[in-house]
Amino acid sequence: MAIESKSIDSEITLELDEEEISLSDFSKAFDNFSGLVKELSKEFAPKKDSSAWLVKVYPGSAGIGLSGRPGIFTSNEINSIRQNLLSGLKEMEAGARPVYFTDKAIECSKALGGLFKTKKAPANIRIWAGQEESLPVTKNIAAKAENILEVAYEDDGAVDGFLEKLSAHGQFEFVIYDVLDDRAIKCEVDESKIQNAWSAFRKRVEVLGKVRYRKDGMPVSVRAKEIIQFPAENEIPSPSEMRQLLAGG
Repeated sequence: MAIESKSIDSEITLELDEEEISLSDFSKAFDNFSGLVKELSKEFAPKKDSSAWLVKVYPGSAGIGLSGRPGIFTSNEINSIRQNLLSGLKEMEAGARPVYFTDKAIECSKALGGLFKTKKAPANIRIWAGQEESLPVTKNIAAKAENILEVAYEDDGAVDGFLEKLSAHGQFEFVIYDVLDDRAIKCEVDESKIQNAWSAFRKRVEVLGKVRYRKDGMPVSVRAKEIIQFPAENEIPSPSEMRQLLAGG
């Protein structure tokens, strides 16, 4: 049973109008809906964290509402978040990358559009901006999101960021996070290089190798051949030390 629009009193609401919802689908829906809102919050209300949002669960169909804590957000911030969330999903459905959507926001949109995969009929998923406007989240959004994120080509190159994850499960790999936008870039590596990766854990590195890129030129993953650590802050000469070195003193 669909949510009555007049009953909505949360600022951004996810509606799952389904007779049966598995725990797995409900958990995935909440994680990706809240993840999408948090990503837009970083752009339009950057000083607020997830504790600034309150959750409401509606009776009947599964409705999950998010509202800012009173006195935390300005009305302009809330309006910007929800308007750009809906307009971004519309742009994505048309095949364009939304300006304010990070990779994480696109991944969350893809996951929401891909809910209830085993169901033959179209899923009834909507996102509401207050009571005024709602938008169906369709499988087409999931398909367009996947197209935006897919690998288009590969070439020799380099990426840099902070190395924060290491794994030897199935294959040796690590993950670095881009310095500018905190995007995760997976790096596959031979076992002979895993010790180098371990010694660079939580440090900024440059990774050289075969880089896989998206259509927009952003790197997705690397088959790493070399890992170069950036010098630690205390290893960088001060301006006065640099002057002495250049003067030969």
